[in-house]
Amino acid sequence: MSIIIDKESFAFIIEGQPATKKNSAVMVARRATLLPSKAYRRYEKMFRAELCRMKFERGGDLPHFDGPVQLTAHYYLEGRAHYPDLNGLIQATQDIISDEYKLVYDSATGGRKRQKYRRWILADDRLVKSLDGTCIAGIDRQRPRVEILIRPLPLNPDTETDPALVRMAKAHMTQELPLERR
Repeated sequence: MSIIIDKESFAFIIEGQPATKKNSAVMVARRATLLPSKAYRRYEKMFRAELCRMKFERGGDLPHFDGPVQLTAHYYLEGRAHYPDLNGLIQATQDIISDEYKLVYDSATGGRKRQKYRRWILADDRLVKSLDGTCIAGIDRQRPRVEILIRPLPLNPDTETDPALVRMAKAHMTQELPLERR
């Protein structure tokens, strides 16, 4: 039995030179660590500003996917200099469109816990089950960009390997929730 959590696909374009997140080690507090490059930080800021603009244009909300999805991204680069690897580009894209969390103090346990800070398009990047069609599509010096299409995938509790998605599917079946949510 397959459960479709959401029927609608979402396509959008983000203008600007795509950048990868993890590309160089730097010294921080006397230890080597990976930090996002300046190019990535600029790209992330610009990308999120575009998402905020789209959110405003759509009346205050973006689609939010909390079930399995197929993500297809076509990257158009400014040129061949500093040519990125596709894996780095897709990781950066998934991180940017996934919900943000921050660590907060939990007075009940005295420890720290993750709390959702900002809602974006994906509840978690682990929901991406397929990257079919994702590619570096070409060079466009005038208009570097990424074209993104997110399609919901059926959730089959019998074949799903992600425990969180299996629990969600079983909850839908147990509570007799509608199989399709718009």
